[in-house]
Amino acid sequence: MPDQSQSAGQQLDASYPAPPDYYVQFTDANVARLASTDTDAALDDPELKFLVPPAPPLSGSYSGFGRLWQVQDRLPTLAEQNIPQLYSEGPIDRITELKRLNHSILFEFLDLVDVLIKDPSQFSARTERIRDILVNAHHLINEYRSHQAKETLKLMLQQQIVAKRESTRITLEKCKELQAEVERLRQEAAAVDIHTSAPEAGGHTQEQEETTGYADPSAISAAGLQTILEEVLAIH
Repeated sequence: MPDQSQSAGQQLDASYPAPPDYYVQFTDANVARLASTDTDAALDDPELKFLVPPAPPLSGSYSGFGRLWQVQDRLPTLAEQNIPQLYSEGPIDRITELKRLNHSILFEFLDLVDVLIKDPSQFSARTERIRDILVNAHHLINEYRSHQAKETLKLMLQQQIVAKRESTRITLEKCKELQAEVERLRQEAAAVDIHTSAPEAGGHTQEQEETTGYADPSAISAAGLQTILEEVLAIH
C-alpha cells in the first residue's frame, strides 16, 4: 500500500488534483485559535501548524503542484533539465539552428515510422530523440522571451503616446472652438450693452445695468475669461 507521500505525489500529478489531506484543519475554530496563539506555539500544535503560512523562499527553488519552480525568474539551462544540448556552445545563429532542428524532427519522424514497421519494440529511443529535439528548439525560442518582452513594452508605450497625442489634439481643437464661441458671446454682449446704454434712448442708469445683467466687455479680465471658459467646458 503506497505511503502518504506517494499518494500526495500521484494527486499532484493528476489533471485535477484533490485538495491536500490537511485541508480539514482549516476550520472556523482553528482559525479563531490561530488568531490568539503565538506563531511558535502554533507551529508546535498538530492542528494549527498547517494554518501558519511558510516563509517565502529567497533562493533556490520551490515546489508547486508537483513541479519545481525557480525563485529567480530565469530560463533554466538544458543541463539543469537533464536534456542533451544539440547545438554548439557560444554565439550561434538561432534561426539557422531552429531550421536545422526542424529538419531533424522530420528525419527522426521518418525513422520512427520505419522502426514501428520493422521493430516496434525499439520505438522508445526514437521518441526520446524527438523529445530532445523539440526541447532544444523550445529552449532556443524561449531565449527570445526577454527580447520579445522589451519589444512588446516599447510597442505598448508607442501606442499610448499616439493615443495621448490624438486625445491632446482633439482637446486643443475643442478649446479653440470654445474660445471662438466665448468671443462671439462677448461681441454679442457688447453689442447689446451699446444699445441699452445709448444716451439717445433715454440715458443709462445703474438700475438698467443690473436689470440687463450685461457689463462692460472691456472690464472682463483674463481671469474672468478663464472662469467663463471653465464653466462652458463643465457644461459640455
